[in-house]
Amino acid sequence: MNLRDLSYLVAVADLRNFSQAAGQCSIGQPTLSTQIKKLEDYLGVDLFVREKNSVELTDACQEILPIARRILADIQSIRQTAAHVGDRHRNMLSLGAFPSLASYVLPEYVFRIKQHFPELKLQLVEEKTDSLIRLLLDKKLDAALLALPVEHELLECRTLFEDPFTLAVCADHPLARLEEVDLNMAAKEDLLLLDEGHCLRDQALKLCDPSRFVEHDFRASSLETLRFMVKNGVGVTLMPSVAVQPEDNDIRYIAIRQRPSRIIALVWQRAHPRSAILETLAKLLAYKPVP
Repeated sequence: MNLRDLSYLVAVADLRNFSQAAGQCSIGQPTLSTQIKKLEDYLGVDLFVREKNSVELTDACQEILPIARRILADIQSIRQTAAHVGDRHRNMLSLGAFPSLASYVLPEYVFRIKQHFPELKLQLVEEKTDSLIRLLLDKKLDAALLALPVEHELLECRTLFEDPFTLAVCADHPLARLEEVDLNMAAKEDLLLLDEGHCLRDQALKLCDPSRFVEHDFRASSLETLRFMVKNGVGVTLMPSVAVQPEDNDIRYIAIRQRPSRIIALVWQRAHPRSAILETLAKLLAYKPVP
């Protein structure tokens, strides 16, 4: 017995006519009659009394029919629920970014995405780079904004923009009057960095030779904390362009002669079932956001 047989049973019971029931079920009448006979044999009871011009329901059919209707109705509810959940997930996308990028680009990116995909519901995730990569690989995150290189054979990367670094110093710092600075000129300054695990910390250490720069004991959890410390003359730091606030008179952002930068990319799993929309998003986001 299967769901198809139950649908045949209900059709014959409703129409009291094998020919009309076969038409409603889009099968031939002989096939319908054969399936009903197989169902009767399986249940061990007659379901219909077949007269020349009429079809009557047996007592057994009268009792079985409501159960069959409930089963078919439940199956329809399951299908509708699955379709609703499927639509909801098709319209939802999770996007991650690491802390020294998230708050500076996501507001503008969300606005841009909503303009082009008004029905898309975004779930935003802010985590450190290693955590974002794990979420991508575990299929718990659709895509993430990451700094290249991201070296993993299962991940796809699309470059979005280049984010140059500036040297951030307090307004009364001796270097503050310069339009451009060589990193070597800032050697022996107290270098303020983010805490362990932040990719920006690793990038800064690659650019600033630890043998020439003095890392300050204080380690911040966010760029905003670093900005506050710089304003108060505690030290200097490398500030990505997306986080620069030129209207802030208490701090100066100086161009660096070596032109260091980080490359930001949209990253997702190669086998992602929604790769097409992620490719579209990459093209949509592939220019520098307004700082």
